[in-house]
Amino acid sequence: MTWRQRWGRGDGGVVTAELVLVTPILIAFLCLVILVGRLVDARGDVIGAADQAARVASLQRTQGAAVAQAQSAAAASVSGEGLNCAGGGPQVGTEFVPSFQRGATVHITVTCTVNTSDLTYIGVPANITLEEEAWETIDLHRTL
Repeated sequence: MTWRQRWGRGDGGVVTAELVLVTPILIAFLCLVILVGRLVDARGDVIGAADQAARVASLQRTQGAAVAQAQSAAAASVSGEGLNCAGGGPQVGTEFVPSFQRGATVHITVTCTVNTSDLTYIGVPANITLEEEAWETIDLHRTL
């Protein structure tokens, strides 16, 4: 008695049908993993840019220089990591609490819009905005 006689027609085509059904799900899952990895990496880059901008701003002698250097430091940090923010680079908000003086706190907000248009076929929006904050204290014992 042969195998076909014992088991009937066999499983011809079942593997192909399973592959056709499972492959799109696996591809979508792979794209989702890639998206999450890219966003986690981008968020880390934006956090680093905010920290660096706050540190640089706290070391400046004037408020104007602090604002300008914070923007420059955030842009350099983001571009150094290879992250492309839409709109020409990260947007940096600088605030001094209560004002620019010794002992004050520098509050930096860095916003970066990341383009994910290459992954939109899995239902992801084309742009995702990441925003991070950092604080740094201006040293009490330095001259301004």
